[in-house]
Amino acid sequence: MAAVNSPEHTNRRPLAGFPWLTALVVYTVSWGWSLIRPNTLYWDDWAYIYNRPKSYLNEIFLKTGLPPWRALIDQELLGIGYWTIRWLTFFMFFAAGLFLFEILRKIPYISSVQSRSIVLLFLILPLNHARVPMVMFGYSTSYFLFFLAWMLLVRYSSWIAYISAFICFTWSFMTHSFLIFTALPIVHFAYLHREQLMCKRPNRKTFVQFILLLGSPVFYYILRSIYWPPDAEYLWYHTIYFRGVIVALVYFIPFIVAAFGLVLWLRSGKRLSSKALLITMGFLAFAVGVFPYLSSGNLDSRTTLLFWELDWTSRHQLLMPLGAAAITVAIANFISENKSQTILAVVSAVMISLNIFWGIGTYVDSVKKVELEELLSIELAGDPSRSYVFVDETRHFNFRGSAYRLYEFAGHVSNAGNVPVPDVRYECGEAVNQTEVVISSEKGLFEAFFSGNLGLRLEIGPCKSS
Repeated sequence: MAAVNSPEHTNRRPLAGFPWLTALVVYTVSWGWSLIRPNTLYWDDWAYIYNRPKSYLNEIFLKTGLPPWRALIDQELLGIGYWTIRWLTFFMFFAAGLFLFEILRKIPYISSVQSRSIVLLFLILPLNHARVPMVMFGYSTSYFLFFLAWMLLVRYSSWIAYISAFICFTWSFMTHSFLIFTALPIVHFAYLHREQLMCKRPNRKTFVQFILLLGSPVFYYILRSIYWPPDAEYLWYHTIYFRGVIVALVYFIPFIVAAFGLVLWLRSGKRLSSKALLITMGFLAFAVGVFPYLSSGNLDSRTTLLFWELDWTSRHQLLMPLGAAAITVAIANFISENKSQTILAVVSAVMISLNIFWGIGTYVDSVKKVELEELLSIELAGDPSRSYVFVDETRHFNFRGSAYRLYEFAGHVSNAGNVPVPDVRYECGEAVNQTEVVISSEKGLFEAFFSGNLGLRLEIGPCKSS
């Protein structure tokens, strides 16, 4: 494997060796589905964006304890058009892959082949499908800013680059999980400048930069505690639980074992193995990535390793791709260095297939919303009821198999011409004049996709318990 001083690592031209064509193709095939119908509302978009003033999103986030700038960009883009957020999200996640490529070039003993493989997997791993709803644009912005900051920090040495990185890091902290994830660039910076930091008289510039970097999460936390603390009803969202911390620490065990083995390997006088270094780094990145979500009780530890969190909870997969990609590349190299690229090609094909499957679901769900509103505008015309109970038997048409929220059904009924917005429930209750709406179809997902018609039917009648 190429070492740090090999020609491929000393080439300073930005993005030299980046697999542009392959990356653009696999990334677009995996994530371009939401761009086909970019004005569709998904999940919590119906609660925070639908029929709301553009400033509402930022007002809500401020109440939850997020900074005043959390949704300033979002609200201006919403004023231009929903499509702007979809396209920028698509661009920013790809740009994060470009930044990662440059970051990996500043890690010794990782070859260009390994760097390219990690970045390609980083771009296409079927994680965090929650990036598609517009309400998640702040996560996407933080993701972009964080990897931009990391790249600026380790690739350039000027004060201008450092200050730009510091600002981007602080800005990215509007997604609070990055307060923990910043440990990775801090360790990376310390390693690259270890000689200046560990000598008897540390380099003043490097030492000051390191201290400022260490203090950036603390600086943000102090500002947040003083100027934008959460309202009482949202304190639970920022609470760290002892049991959650214990569960999160379990994910550091593979890193500790790998690091211990790596130290023993080096002390025996043997040459550093790039694949051993890679899997150690991967375990660390993965453990750090899941720590903020597990410790706060927002991620189910039983399904973390499976990755396939469905529905809204997939937003907690935001920091998993880096560690997962590095681990996968390392394992492929451990199995067979000669056949590692073939193994990774098979893995990539599986990942892309999953993304296509869920991408088709994204598109079909968008079509379903239109068909549903058309049917509701006809079937509910003249219905004096203002209380509806929805039974959705077509969840296989929904984005990642999710259930429609009550406020989403209410929005569809409102769009269908039933104003004011009615009361919507999942089950029949005590109220009189409740109308039950059963949504059904005989078509499967792929039949609906290729035909362009979902064949939705509505069965409307009084609630059985009314």
